[in-house]
Amino acid sequence: MRRLSMHTATTLLAGLTLGCGSFDILNSNDPSEADLLTNPTPSKISVAGTGLFVGARAGVTGEIWILGSYGREGVRLLGNNQPDYQEPFFGPIQQQRAVAWGAEFTNIRSANIFLAALAKTTQLSAAQKSAGIGLAQTLKALAVFKVIAVRGKLGAPVDVGRALSEDPAPFLTEDGVYNYIRALLDSAKTNLGAGSAANFPLVLPGGFSDFATPTEFLKFTRGLAAKAEVFHGSAGCGITCYQRALTELSASYLTFDPGALAFGPYYDFSSGPGDSPNNLSDPLNGADFFALRVNQTDAQLQPSGDMDQRVLDKVADATRDPPQTVGGFPITGELKFTNYLAGGRPNTGAGIPILKNEELILLGAEANLGIGNKAAAITYLDFVRQNAGGLAPTTLTAASSTAALLDELLYNRRYSLLWEQGARWIDARRYNRLSTIPVIVPDGAVPAEVPIPEAECQARNLTAPCRPAGN
Repeated sequence: MRRLSMHTATTLLAGLTLGCGSFDILNSNDPSEADLLTNPTPSKISVAGTGLFVGARAGVTGEIWILGSYGREGVRLLGNNQPDYQEPFFGPIQQQRAVAWGAEFTNIRSANIFLAALAKTTQLSAAQKSAGIGLAQTLKALAVFKVIAVRGKLGAPVDVGRALSEDPAPFLTEDGVYNYIRALLDSAKTNLGAGSAANFPLVLPGGFSDFATPTEFLKFTRGLAAKAEVFHGSAGCGITCYQRALTELSASYLTFDPGALAFGPYYDFSSGPGDSPNNLSDPLNGADFFALRVNQTDAQLQPSGDMDQRVLDKVADATRDPPQTVGGFPITGELKFTNYLAGGRPNTGAGIPILKNEELILLGAEANLGIGNKAAAITYLDFVRQNAGGLAPTTLTAASSTAALLDELLYNRRYSLLWEQGARWIDARRYNRLSTIPVIVPDGAVPAEVPIPEAECQARNLTAPCRPAGN
């Protein structure tokens, strides 16, 4: 359903100083920016478009384990890199290690160059160009969404691609960023519709094999729009955004098919020459990534008495003997994540879900809860509880409090998305519930936010850690 290697795909990636005009080509076999814009042939546009998918996955594994550490999903115990385990559990988070920034803005700028090349080419049909525009706009929106989802009220810049002589891009408020994402995805919807009679001007990677036509890709665009609307709703937009989210979900690939919970687009990885392996696929006897015991102790029980099936599917005992420890750090590596293993063995080609159907259903639950339709929210939650967790239906009813239903929602998001995107910490930040995440270690601290990188503060003459004006 999902996997083809991307190791044959050449990559067009931009070097980044946000708000400046530098563009450094990292692969000498790829077209340069000047060459692409001067002579935008279909083959060069195809290479650049494929590069957008490679760029989209660039920071993903790091974001998962770092944000997952913030949320006490897991820990990295590689002994030669102390900040990897010290910062997430004790703080403070160093600005130069801030996640969900450099890779995302690099890909946004790559998308802008791809769009400029599409506008100049005369060798593609109008429909092909529209399809390509809609695809690039969607991947831009995905990158911007990842930036704002972890920073919230700090906001973010979106006007990327300014000349070196110009001032850095200004920050928008959180509300402004989500409005920008909505407009971008609405435009993508229009362009994908206009390109529905054509093929994309590139071959999509295997993780998007079920979304390889503009018509099918549009379902991902609408699913991403729904997620952005739900997050915007929890950031203060409220009922208006939740209602929009439900409309977007109805046009996505959401389905109440028990066999389709994992359906959706995936980031591709492989160990092939020139490609990137999934380094989260750590063996059961490995010394790198470990699951925390709290994943098991917090799990609800199935009617059989077994733990939530999602824990059984994603967490197993480590086989390293003796268990991995790091001097002076109080967590021992006893459990491993099995999300990205195959038959208990490493699988460096394991894909990472971007937005699977299981999450769409939970977004539907959250949107319904946001508009006060508790009965519908319970229907969505019970589907996931029973079909993903093997749990009995919730005992909550439409008469239950919103707070109790929110607890149930966040529980299911935590386990359905465990070690896939840092969802537990992101959701706790969204709902002002960071205090519900245990510190685990003596004198520890759960990070309150992902900071703005120091270079961005300096470029704007803001004192670090910076709080952009009005945000």
